[in-house]
Amino acid sequence: MTITFPRPLPDVEFVVADFVQRDSYASSTAGRIVNVTQIRDPAWQVSLATRSIRRSKLNEVESWWLSLRGGLRSCRFIHPHLKWPQLHYQDNTPAENAGNLVSVTDGNILAVDSVDASLSLSIGDRIGIEKDDYRSIGRVVEVSGAGTSRTIEIEPTPPATTAVAGSVVRFASPELIMRPVSSSWRVSGIGNGPFQVSFSLIESAI
Repeated sequence: MTITFPRPLPDVEFVVADFVQRDSYASSTAGRIVNVTQIRDPAWQVSLATRSIRRSKLNEVESWWLSLRGGLRSCRFIHPHLKWPQLHYQDNTPAENAGNLVSVTDGNILAVDSVDASLSLSIGDRIGIEKDDYRSIGRVVEVSGAGTSRTIEIEPTPPATTAVAGSVVRFASPELIMRPVSSSWRVSGIGNGPFQVSFSLIESAI
C-alpha cells in the first residue's frame, strides 16, 4: 500500500506526550529597561515516549521514523491523551461538531459559528483550525457566547494560512502537521527487549 504524507503517528501506545510551545522570544536588559523581541514564529513541539514494546513493534516504529527522512517528510499529529475539551470527556458529541470561522480580530480572537449549542469550552482547552492542507492549534485563553456561536481568544496567534474566514474549527482531536526534531530518536533496552522509544516532533507549516 502506498504511504501518503503527511502520515499519522505509528500504531503504538504512548505513555509520554509532552506538548509545549517552543519559546519564541528573547529578552535583553539595559539598566532598568527590558527589551523583549520575538525571534522566531511560535511553534508547538511534542516529546513522545512509547510504552515498553517488543522487537517487532520497535521495528515498526523505527520504519515509520525512517520514512520521514529526517524531516523531509511530515506527519499528522493528534495528541494521544488530550482529544477532547475538558468538559466533554464523558459526552463527546457536542465537541465532535466542527465550527466555521467567521472572522478574526486582533490576530487571535475568533468568531466561530455553526457549533453545537451544548459545546462547553474551558480556559486551557486546545482547538484546531484547518484551511485546505494547513493546520494550527491554539490554547483557549478566553471564551464567550451562547447558542451556535462562540467568540474564542487563543494563544499563540494562528498563522495567516489558517486564520481566514471559512476555515474549519475543530474542538475534538485537533490536528497538527509536524516533522522530526533532528537527533531526538532514542531507544532504551538491550537484547530481546522490552524496548522504549522516544522522539520529538516540531510544528511544520505543511
